[in-house]
Amino acid sequence: MAATITLQNAINFAQAFCQLRPLTGVGGITNEPALTIANQVKQFILGAPFAWRWNRASVSFTTVAGTQDYAQAVSDLGWLEKASVKDSNGNEFEIDLKLVLSKSSEQSQPQHVAAQLDDNAGNVTFRLLPVPDGVYTVTLTYQKKATLFTELTGTWAPIPDELSYLYQKGFLAMALELADDPRAGFETQLFLRQVIAANAGLKDSEKNIFLEGRLVNERQQQGELLGVQQGRASRGA
Repeated sequence: MAATITLQNAINFAQAFCQLRPLTGVGGITNEPALTIANQVKQFILGAPFAWRWNRASVSFTTVAGTQDYAQAVSDLGWLEKASVKDSNGNEFEIDLKLVLSKSSEQSQPQHVAAQLDDNAGNVTFRLLPVPDGVYTVTLTYQKKATLFTELTGTWAPIPDELSYLYQKGFLAMALELADDPRAGFETQLFLRQVIAANAGLKDSEKNIFLEGRLVNERQQQGELLGVQQGRASRGA
């Protein structure tokens, strides 16, 4: 089912918990800070290391013997999840993902692949190592990057409506943080835990490492905020 919940819906929800503070037109800037908040929340949910079945796509290309780099039109590439090569006999093998690979003249069946270059115009160059020694079909499975909001009527696609509680919680947390509301820390922690719990692509160890790092940072920020608030109170501000 296509996503139907809009950014305006999330704004209405958040304002009910923020004493109806305005989230659009603040400082005379159209649709801000709502647009920026929504885009940051959407990019977080769809960013690495979170892998979602409804945000997955693939691209394939055929190699040429002696050619290491392959430019492909992949305008929605977020990050690579898996990769495989199939030889001329139909045998298919998984290969390793790398952040970057060096130039090489060694030729053999490819064992590694990297999204080497991105021209920010929808074209990504993938580099293989070793350099292909023949014709192979390379298939790359990836998570798509977030499409940004440009208006309040935009939907949260590709995030499905049944996961609306994730972005609504994230939007509320950031709205409270901008208002220096002490509830921001709790809502942020709940948002992080819910996103991790909803994601099936992370191992338990990865979840613990990611969550602990984010929560430590959040606790530090809340401690600094509390110190500022106590300082103001002691001065009668």
